[in-house]
Amino acid sequence: MLWCTLVASYALVAPLATAGSRSVLLKPQLAQPLRYAPAFADAAADDAERTAALTPLVLSAAAAIPFLGLVSVKTATDIITNYVARPPATAMSLAAELAIFPLIILWLSVENLVLRLRGAPVSERKDIVGIFKQAFTPGNGLFRLCTIGSVYALDNLFYFFAQSNVGAVTYTVMAQTKIFFTVGMLRMRGMLSELKSSQLLGLALLFGGACLVALKDVATGVAAASGNRALGIAGLLCAQAATATANVAYERQLREPGSDLWVRNVQLTSMITLWLIISTLVRTAVIVGSGGTPPAPKALLAAFCAPWVWLVVALKAASAVLIALTISAGGNVLYAISKPWPVVFATIATCMVLGRVPSAGFLAGIFLSILGIGLYYFNKK
Repeated sequence: MLWCTLVASYALVAPLATAGSRSVLLKPQLAQPLRYAPAFADAAADDAERTAALTPLVLSAAAAIPFLGLVSVKTATDIITNYVARPPATAMSLAAELAIFPLIILWLSVENLVLRLRGAPVSERKDIVGIFKQAFTPGNGLFRLCTIGSVYALDNLFYFFAQSNVGAVTYTVMAQTKIFFTVGMLRMRGMLSELKSSQLLGLALLFGGACLVALKDVATGVAAASGNRALGIAGLLCAQAATATANVAYERQLREPGSDLWVRNVQLTSMITLWLIISTLVRTAVIVGSGGTPPAPKALLAAFCAPWVWLVVALKAASAVLIALTISAGGNVLYAISKPWPVVFATIATCMVLGRVPSAGFLAGIFLSILGIGLYYFNKK
């Protein structure tokens, strides 16, 4: 019900936030990955053009819903995932990925319903069946996303692995290191102009803050029971480096002429699902080959019936959709503004759960990380 309310609210106000168009999702030049952070290529001109066309009231109404939804869902995902006893990472990743398909269908269905109630012509509504047919049409680029899908599948696995080995706040802060790897890839490909001194300072502060947080981390939740902090941080950094490369490649495909945001993301979700199925089979084969016994289907189902597990799956899938909607509503600048807030809220929530204030070094690391993110993003123009 909450998800339907969010979709309906956004569908009602988003059409007002464009100049001459009813839906911001119809602008292919602004298309971004549905699930992950953009490749941070300079989009200041697009953002400035869109912002100039909006009144402050309309901008607030159109952008606040996905923005607040993304911040709250991302914070809740990281915290709850860290405290919930979960099935194996392969099973959780596969369930979260499969959950994206019904969310896409639900979002497009509610948007079409709102457009119909507003009297919009049929041509402006989304052809949901057509999107899925086009996604799986031979020769339409499905298998071009095979390599990118394998990287994102690995990232999904690393997410749950890292959450089992480091605290929620540490994960949220360390995940911001993706900026380093993304900037490096964009510079290597000539897709990013030379960084300003303030941006370099921001990256340095982010690095220092992440190091402080890693050193001062106090494991919580699942990580406190049997976690290995060194392995968790190593896996997390590997995931950020891998997805930074994939983000750049995926953005290039999204910006190709005639590329459709929803078709591409259905294709990518399918490829990720395929790789996760393969990883599940490989994991089972390794367990059997080593003389062990893989989890019985009944035991696996019982693990998914544990309290809060399906909430983690739903939140993980919902965050994928909300990233795209935040970018569509307010551009890369709005998405950048959303990034530090999960760190703040995760820290506050962790302090409340533990009933004590973290060390000065831990808080200093968080402060430096947020300051670094701000210096980098808000000096891009």
